[in-house]
Amino acid sequence: MDNKPKIDLKARLGKKTVTTGTGGGRLGGPSIPPPVGLRSPTGIGSSPSSQPPAVDPSNPYSSITAAQAPVQAAPQAIKIEMSEEVVEAQKKGRSKVMILAGVTAVIGAVIGFAVGGMNERNARAQRALVDAQDLIKSVTETGTQAQAMADVFKDVGKGLSDGKYPDEGIGKLGGLDIPFDGTTLSGKAITLFKPALTNMLVQYAGLADQADEQKDKLLRLLTGSKTGIQELLADKTTPKVRWSVFIQNGPFGPWASMQPVPTPFFVKSDAKDYSWPGEIQVKDGDQTVTMKRYSKGEPASASSPEFIPVVPQTQASVCPSDLPTRLRREVSTMDTLLNGDDTPGQEKAGLIPLGTKILEELK
Repeated sequence: MDNKPKIDLKARLGKKTVTTGTGGGRLGGPSIPPPVGLRSPTGIGSSPSSQPPAVDPSNPYSSITAAQAPVQAAPQAIKIEMSEEVVEAQKKGRSKVMILAGVTAVIGAVIGFAVGGMNERNARAQRALVDAQDLIKSVTETGTQAQAMADVFKDVGKGLSDGKYPDEGIGKLGGLDIPFDGTTLSGKAITLFKPALTNMLVQYAGLADQADEQKDKLLRLLTGSKTGIQELLADKTTPKVRWSVFIQNGPFGPWASMQPVPTPFFVKSDAKDYSWPGEIQVKDGDQTVTMKRYSKGEPASASSPEFIPVVPQTQASVCPSDLPTRLRREVSTMDTLLNGDDTPGQEKAGLIPLGTKILEELK
């Protein structure tokens, strides 16, 4: 029995002998850590220099070290797997929402544009209405003045035909003015009117300017040529001798020279013992020469030239005055500007009838 081999249990078990904190060898056994929160017994598993940890009654882990504290596990992410049908449905849903949002935005923009456009149109229409009312007043006043002017010119023409100078008519014309002109349309929203009405207003402004200028031109002619007009009118009933001739010897025989009579005299008169003057005084350069009226004999043989009166009617035929022609032309022009011309092929608008059409359109 003494020859039996010893069995080394420690080698078989692979364990080592653990000594106690006192170095007690085998009898001490393995060193067991004290329970959590309890101090190790003196001399067992602790060194004399170790201090007991501070204990916080409110913290269950205050008596352990950071390494001994339990670690809370981080929450794990939850991954949801969706099928392709679900993903596709979600995409379609988002697309519908986006399309609906876009359509709503477009509808809102259209409504806003429509409302803004409507407000602008209303403002423009209101402005056009106000301007139309102002133009109605201007055109009405112009029509009244133009008609009064036409009536005065009619009286002036009748007076001239009757051989009377129109003093009264000239006084009336001086108080008449055409209030409408190009500045009347300035600032007016005539472009908001119908194109035909806009064209008529522009034409009306031009005719108004021309009529006012023509009135002033006729007034200047009537007042500046008053003496000549009165003479022409008087010659129709009581003509005067205004021209004369005197006979001289020319290169191949006698010939006549025309000479204005310084002081015209009546052809005839109801005055008792009336006769033509026997002589006249004419200017010859810086000198005044006395010419006797021819009565008998050889005119060219006289020692000094003698004048012979010229028949007034022939004077108008040979040397017509342009004054009557100018008067007729200017009066005719004024009548056309005011009343227009309906001659086929020569139609012209007149201020008065055109104003009537414009009022109908504006109202």
